[in-house]
Amino acid sequence: MNDSRTDQTRDGAADAAAPTDAAPEAASTTAPEETVPETATGTPGPDASAATADTPPAEPPADTPPPPPPPAAPPTPQRGRGLGVLALLLALAAAGGTGYLYWLLQQDRTAQESAAAREAAARRSLDELRADLQVARERIREVEATQTERRQAVAGLEDELREVRNRLAAAAREEASAERAPSLAEIEFLLLLADRELRLAGNPRVALAALREADDRIARLDDPALAGVRAAVNDEIAAVEAVAQVDIAGIALRLDSLAGRIEGLPLRGALTPEPTGAASSGAEPASGWDRFVSRVRDAATGLFRLRRSDAPATPLLAPDEAFFLYRNVELDLKSARLAVLAGDAANYTAGLGAARAALAEYFQDEDPAVAAVIEAIDALQQRDITPRWPAISRSVELLRELGNGA
Repeated sequence: MNDSRTDQTRDGAADAAAPTDAAPEAASTTAPEETVPETATGTPGPDASAATADTPPAEPPADTPPPPPPPAAPPTPQRGRGLGVLALLLALAAAGGTGYLYWLLQQDRTAQESAAAREAAARRSLDELRADLQVARERIREVEATQTERRQAVAGLEDELREVRNRLAAAAREEASAERAPSLAEIEFLLLLADRELRLAGNPRVALAALREADDRIARLDDPALAGVRAAVNDEIAAVEAVAQVDIAGIALRLDSLAGRIEGLPLRGALTPEPTGAASSGAEPASGWDRFVSRVRDAATGLFRLRRSDAPATPLLAPDEAFFLYRNVELDLKSARLAVLAGDAANYTAGLGAARAALAEYFQDEDPAVAAVIEAIDALQQRDITPRWPAISRSVELLRELGNGA
């Protein structure tokens, strides 16, 4: 846009300068013209114009060059004023374009100066940030160095504290060595007793009593070196208490009671004499003949007995077979009792199973007494006589290690 205005300005200046150059040329061409006589007023007279018209033109000599062409008509005043106005407008346009170009150059220079100032400010800010970062890094290094020194100091203090504790423990062991040896031996005996009663005899009550007594003796010694042993003892007490207690003595007594009730239970197919009316009443005949007749009647009644049963006939048992049957069931129950006391779960289950099968096959299970015995055996079969006791030998090992170290 600026270039086009500049070009127009330049073209206008060239057009304005063109008439000025043409004027001298016209003047130079009109110089060799012939002079015409003028009147007093400065205009040619009529005679002269007539003479000029009547006289024929002289023939130019053969060696004379041809005359120059006639000059152009001089410009009128109106045309000169229009050219001046146009030149003025072109000059004003050129001045405006030049000013606009100057303004654009000033704006560009101002923008460049602003960008340079912002760039300088950004560089200064970046330099300041780099300086701050360097200071922060130095502070971090100082803090890390301080922390390292403090850690080393804390580690040294911990080592010194550990050494002091070891010295105090050694001094305490030396001072109480005479009184401590019997106490440690008693504590070890109690711990071994608890382990043996629980693992071999399955007696948690005695084991707990021994462990609690050992804990009391360790507390009375008030020795820091026995802290680990006491913690192990308390863990073992809690582990034994967490296991469900088994009433071995109660189960054995229950089996002994059931074995004593087997004798007299009704059997299937056994012939048992029923009491007669005379015997039940207890009245004796008055005369000897009546007594004789009564005895003969009782004897004849015992020889034959009529019964009605809808179930299949059960083979009759002889008296000696009934005797051995009672004894076999009693022996099965007593075998289960011995298995409970010995902690033998296999023989316990086998004894109860054999007694249960004999009662169901040879005894009248509809009888209330037989049904009660069978129900009691079923309840005993659900009891677990061998609980899984925890190991309580850790405290003994710690105590022995402490004694070897002393």
